[in-house]
Amino acid sequence: MDQNFHIQLVTEANAHTQQCLDSLWEEIQTRYEFQAPNPMVFSDFLPPNGKFFIAIDHKTNDVLGSAAYSKFSELQCELDAVFVFPKYRKKKVATALLVALENQAGKDGYSSMILRAGNPQPEALQLYKNFGFKEIPTFGKWVSDPTAVCFEKKIH
Repeated sequence: MDQNFHIQLVTEANAHTQQCLDSLWEEIQTRYEFQAPNPMVFSDFLPPNGKFFIAIDHKTNDVLGSAAYSKFSELQCELDAVFVFPKYRKKKVATALLVALENQAGKDGYSSMILRAGNPQPEALQLYKNFGFKEIPTFGKWVSDPTAVCFEKKIH
């Protein structure tokens, strides 16, 4: 894939990781119409509990977006923190982040990746379906969330 950015594993919190998490949370609050403190903490995505990736523009070194996963069970990880800044959307950034995460999750011994999205995120729902995720029943803390749409993808 010819792209003007690269995907990088991040192992320490920095301004870029916080900017991605804060921007994602701001968009979630807008789409779901509520206000609350951001529950996402970068350290939740550090080994051995998870991994955090960012996409960086080759020329400007701007951060384009992020994606992460955390351990859900011995064989499943939960996809989270998927965010691409609006001006970089529709440029295959999210797909490249998902490819990197799936490859890493396989190396880390996971056999599937699960996630929660929702109807106020139609672009995300389509992205996950296009990437091979299949809809599953709600799980974990999402069982009581009426907006939740959950997915799983087997990792080969």
